[in-house]
Amino acid sequence: MVRFLEGLTTDGRGRQITEILDQDDWFWENTHDFIQWLFPLNEGSSAVRNSPVLNEQEIGLIRASESARGSLLASTDRYKVFLLNTTRWRNSHDHNHLRITRVIKSLRLLTDDETANGFKYWVAGQLGDQIDSINTRSKKFWRLA
Repeated sequence: MVRFLEGLTTDGRGRQITEILDQDDWFWENTHDFIQWLFPLNEGSSAVRNSPVLNEQEIGLIRASESARGSLLASTDRYKVFLLNTTRWRNSHDHNHLRITRVIKSLRLLTDDETANGFKYWVAGQLGDQIDSINTRSKKFWRLA
């Protein structure tokens, strides 16, 4: 997983991280097996079987790798662009709500609280008054992530 985030190997589908980051918004909306690679966690994905699950050693290696952390930040920036370019996620229920939770958790696990909270507050700021339209369950996940 560290080597993927460092751009040295591919994901389970043979894609380099730069290739994923360069994909258009249609890909980001309709492809469901890449977000787990860009934002790995130490727990399995209920949405995508066989997605990477980090162990303590990998978490330490990613946290120590400037290149891997840089990829996490680049992935976050690309995801923000995607969210700015679409409005579907601003509805009560959308699969991007789970992705947002994953991003917050991954950033907290692999970078720091400040970065994770920064993304969470950015999402809330983008929603503004529309945050009331997001379902309570999603908002709870974001709050606890």
